[in-house]
Amino acid sequence: MTEKEFTQRWIDKIKAELKDFPSDFISADECESLSLPGKILFLPPPLFNSYQIIDETGTTIYSTDEHFKAKYVFYSNRSKPAQLKIPTSDLRIYEAVRDYEKHLDTFLKEIETDFKNSFPNSKGFKRISAQIFNSLNLVRH
Repeated sequence: MTEKEFTQRWIDKIKAELKDFPSDFISADECESLSLPGKILFLPPPLFNSYQIIDETGTTIYSTDEHFKAKYVFYSNRSKPAQLKIPTSDLRIYEAVRDYEKHLDTFLKEIETDFKNSFPNSKGFKRISAQIFNSLNLVRH
């Protein structure tokens, strides 16, 4: 098996098993609605404990002092929705982000194990895992 075949196999596997964030990680509890621009967003490092979700032009789309709320909005934008439901409870936001990151980490651990078994002498795991996640528009912050 080549690295290209390995990468494609994992892309297909993750596509089939990936849960949708946030809908698969929250219930229909009390939520507020946030409008999003429907384009790629970025989560740069915090500035004075403030997290800014920005677009490619640097325009601030969302700002918060809560790290997990920023991650929630950022992860939710994977499918570029126009509207986003955000739980009003900080605990629910934290739990959703935590569970989603565990879900992604499970894939990373499985990919790493499979990669080491398939290519025992290769040091290209980081490159391959980044390639797999990038092709699926996945980010793990």
